[in-house]
Formats: sequence, structure tokens, C-alpha cells
Amino acid sequence: MKVGTIIENEKWKIKVYAPPKEHGPAHVHVIAKGDKAEVKISLIDLAVIGKTKFNKQTVKGIIKYVHKNYDILMDAWEKLHENKKKT
Repeated sequence: MKVGTIIENEKWKIKVYAPPKEHGPAHVHVIAKGDKAEVKISLIDLAVIGKTKFNKQTVKGIIKYVHKNYDILMDAWEKLHENKKKT
């Protein structure tokens, strides 16, 4: 399974995992630097998928950051999953 950090800042790394293990719907993994917190954010509706150790205020900031970088993140998702779409 390929793992790619698509973008990062001083607080988080945003990754997209590739098939075969990873699958849709389109989403990203946001991982805290220096922490063990992680959250999955849907690229379809910018909703949190599953549970997270991030507090609500931090999640709001993460969602804003994902929204701001949506085009880059969705492009990365589509490139890593393009072979999956064809089958």
C-alpha cells in the first residue's frame, strides 16, 4: 500500500492511502505532528469519518484547512485511485 503525505503544516500531515487496502469514498487522513491523534475527513462532504482524539475546535480547524486545500487533496485521491475506477 502506498502512503503519501500530500500537504503538511506546522500542526498536521494530510495523507492519502492508495489501493488495494484503502478504498472509497474519497477521504484524507489528518495526523497530528508530535501527537497520536488522527482523523479521517470525507472529501465528499468534509465530514468526520469515525472517531478521533482531536477536540472539536481542532477538528473545525482541520476541516477548514482541508476545504482550503480541497483541489490538491481530491486530485491526489483521484490519481492514487484511478486504476481502481477502471475495473
